[in-house]
Amino acid sequence: ESARLIADAGQQDRDQDLHDFIKRKAPLFPQLEVEYQEGAFPAAELENSGQPNRIVRADVTGWKSNHLFQFFTERLKENASSNVAAKVPEGAPQGAWTAEIQSCSG
Repeated sequence: ESARLIADAGQQDRDQDLHDFIKRKAPLFPQLEVEYQEGAFPAAELENSGQPNRIVRADVTGWKSNHLFQFFTERLKENASSNVAAKVPEGAPQGAWTAEIQSCSG
């Protein structure tokens, strides 16, 4: 699997946990790409090589750096053919999770 963390560059200045994760922990995940989009709310997108037309997207607004680390650790080490639903790390803000499966054109 591969993943992207999408965030507004200015959001890092206001969210210390997001800043910490991007600067200190994201480099530990070779399959994770950090993408900056102006005005974007922090979100994680997971891609599965077994299902290239599907993306699971999670709203990670308000997540602690350790929750982001746990989430990506669990998801990126799972078998790419796994269809197990993404789980919200224990202690992560409830209601901050929105999973959706999208069809990608291309």
